[in-house]
Amino acid sequence: MPRVKKRGEGLWGDLQRAYDTYEHHSYTEEPPDEPFKEHWEAAGIRAALIFMGMPLLPVLLFRLRVFLYENEVPVLPYICDRLSTAIWHVTLGRYVSIGERPFIAHGHVVIDGRVVIGDDVALSPWVTIGLSGRRKHGFDLRGPTIGDRVFIGTGAKILGPITIGDDVRIGANSVVIDDVPSGATVVGTPARIVHTTVPFAEWKS
Repeated sequence: MPRVKKRGEGLWGDLQRAYDTYEHHSYTEEPPDEPFKEHWEAAGIRAALIFMGMPLLPVLLFRLRVFLYENEVPVLPYICDRLSTAIWHVTLGRYVSIGERPFIAHGHVVIDGRVVIGDDVALSPWVTIGLSGRRKHGFDLRGPTIGDRVFIGTGAKILGPITIGDDVRIGANSVVIDDVPSGATVVGTPARIVHTTVPFAEWKS
């Protein structure tokens, strides 16, 4: 499950890991343990394809914005946010925490509220993650907590203070408003579990 952590390598380490993730995904969709790169062209062409053909910039801008906030730099964090929204239609809110190696496939992603996202999470286009809009006790900033190695399909919505376990797959256009156990695959509106690697009794109880 995700955890809020301090990065020991600073801003440059964050930016390098973000680039490495997108470089890997430009060759293969497999997890980035051992990137498959042998058949590709020169590094300059590769870099151009990664920057122009994939939404790497929103991730870089997000890491830069977090660094600027932590160092109390005014105005520039807002500019980073506006650039991400204007160029790639990716909006990542002020209170969002994202782990290592996130992959946003094509843009048109909105994440807002107090959202915690783990490592190696892949987000397809038109994904929304954030507040549920249910205000029992007034306005609530709490959003989902999402585990590691989660795949979120095109158009999926994950809403409210719920927990998504590790290794979950969320189908396209699903609306997730309840907790999802680790290893589950969910589809539908509202989302229902269609497959799980965890025995039923363990998570139902």
